[in-house]
Amino acid sequence: MSDYYELAQLADRLLEISDDDVEKLAGVLDILDPDVRDELLVSDLFNACQVFFYYFREVPDILARERLILEPASECATGVLAGESDLYEIIFGVRNGTPIITVSDGDRVVARFSGANAYRKALAFIDENPD
Repeated sequence: MSDYYELAQLADRLLEISDDDVEKLAGVLDILDPDVRDELLVSDLFNACQVFFYYFREVPDILARERLILEPASECATGVLAGESDLYEIIFGVRNGTPIITVSDGDRVVARFSGANAYRKALAFIDENPD
């Protein structure tokens, strides 16, 4: 389904069915054809927060959520700032249908995690490495 118009219509229907609730949206996305779902999850039809929730099944803190809501899902291909601590930046991305969390000190990547537990692993890494 590479026709953008059809993909946009599908996205509208999914958002209507889910009533813009990320948990319901994730459930509806789960039953879609994987190829169609992957197209939607890297399109401009959803935001990065919806994609984040789909992959991790949790909502990040309020500041991260606000940042992710403002970014289209297509930005996940290059990475979206999803959070910060005193020393680290948390970058959320998607590569080949796999969620990736990169932890950076601002100058270099200090850790990278992938898969459904990547966000939790990144938070644990930051807690274990406060300086």
